[in-house]
Amino acid sequence: MDQPDFGMLLPTGESYRVVPTRPVDAVWHAALQISEPYTAACKEIAGHYVHHRPILTEAMQDGTAITYTLAALHDTGYRVDMEFWGGEAESCCPPNPPQPGK
Repeated sequence: MDQPDFGMLLPTGESYRVVPTRPVDAVWHAALQISEPYTAACKEIAGHYVHHRPILTEAMQDGTAITYTLAALHDTGYRVDMEFWGGEAESCCPPNPPQPGK
């Protein structure tokens, strides 16, 4: 099975998914509801629109995904508030719902 390309690369060259914790996901869902400022923030921060594509991966289940996500966040040089980022990555929706274009 092909590995999905999530745009973030590990030192091995394998891609991985950046994942939110439960508190961060709640804020993201709230932000998605107001599309114009959300779209503008995505373009400013990520350079493109960040789609919501819920999926539950093995890396989320074993804790690897949050480890890589935290490393990527720390690499930005910005302060990472562990009150919101401490914890496990979780899928906010049923495991592996249908994805657009699949």
